[in-house]
Amino acid sequence: MEILHHALLYALLCKNILQVHGEEEGKQLIEAFTKEYGRCRGRRMRKNSETGDLNDYFINGEWKGRQGENISKLSFEKDKTVSVVTKCAWYDTWKDYGLLDYGPYYCKYIDEAIVEGFDPNLVLNVKEALGRGDARCVFEWLQAADEEKVSSAERRHILPFDFHCKEMLECAKKILSENDPSLDPALKQFKGYFPDTEISF
Repeated sequence: MEILHHALLYALLCKNILQVHGEEEGKQLIEAFTKEYGRCRGRRMRKNSETGDLNDYFINGEWKGRQGENISKLSFEKDKTVSVVTKCAWYDTWKDYGLLDYGPYYCKYIDEAIVEGFDPNLVLNVKEALGRGDARCVFEWLQAADEEKVSSAERRHILPFDFHCKEMLECAKKILSENDPSLDPALKQFKGYFPDTEISF
């Protein structure tokens, strides 16, 4: 699996949660399961971390896209670290599949939740986001990272998107319940897009 599968699964989960539970409750459930998923990732990154600082946050990122899928630049300043994303495979997938009403909930919650799981004392401000209608994403951490350390480090804990999809669904089941009526339609729709893709969850 790749980012495409991860992005579509998330958007289809959100779409069906809103259809089954209505807008008010559905948005609360989406927020809850997305944050649960993000905190799980952040806690695992922290466990793999040597120092627990912002350098290790970047070094222990768990996913890697294919070449050209994402375009971003990380800037290292005296009192903050800024990432500017001008191309995002998640956003492109939601746009291509007509799911921009659902996928961008991910943009709203995931990054801050990952940071919270890694270290609640780190501060991340999402200044702009493609999913909010902006021309780019701008992430601003209010701590300085070491450019040389981050740039030269080998990322040793990349996990496949099969794992990320499975964990995301497990977090949705944890918040919703194992037999929530929004889950089966989402998985059937996902399988409709990818009939030859093995779903191991």
